[in-house]
Amino acid sequence: MPADLMQTVVPGLIEHIPVTLVYWFVPSVLSLLFGTLLCIVRVGRHNILYWICTVYISFFRGTPGIVQIYLVFFGLPKIFWLVGIDINDWPAGVYFIIATTMNLSCFMCETLRGGYLGVDKGQIETGLSIGFSRTQNFFRVIVPQTLKVAILNLKNLEIDVLKDTSVAFTIGAVEMLGYAKGVIAASYGAGQLWILGAAAVIYFVMCAILEIVFTLASHRMERYERRTA
Repeated sequence: MPADLMQTVVPGLIEHIPVTLVYWFVPSVLSLLFGTLLCIVRVGRHNILYWICTVYISFFRGTPGIVQIYLVFFGLPKIFWLVGIDINDWPAGVYFIIATTMNLSCFMCETLRGGYLGVDKGQIETGLSIGFSRTQNFFRVIVPQTLKVAILNLKNLEIDVLKDTSVAFTIGAVEMLGYAKGVIAASYGAGQLWILGAAAVIYFVMCAILEIVFTLASHRMERYERRTA
């Protein structure tokens, strides 16, 4: 990469890391909440909500994420317009966060459900037998054991979400890759390989850090379980 291009592009990419992290972190937190609710309904299997959630999850798992982003970006303003609310001035990033949350909630639900089904039911019964209420049993037994089983899958899911923030620019949300594409367009393609390569290196470093964090969390949970065993 030419020195002058490096001095301009790399700091610009770094400046857009916080935006990229917001597009990753906010959907991750929201989808953990919504995914947990979906998981509770899916595990119950006793009412109409189960079938509604099943159809919802099947749709979002069975259609491309980029299509879902476009549906939210173009469709949500029309839905709100029907009730007299104008949201056309919302930033593009808000639509991306909404679409990503709706998608990620489904995968989060199935990941947590798999973790729950992998929990030894004897531990759940033991918690109840020693006097835990259902709420105490949920937070002290079920949640920790579910996370222990699901944490590696959650790691892979979160890394995928971080990488998928790179498609936010398709609806005009300027994150790291959106900035890179803007620079490439402004320079008529000059140095695009170097620019995209620099962006790729930054994405790689962020994903590597995220993987380390989840690996350390997994080891910490294992040590805690051994101490309390």
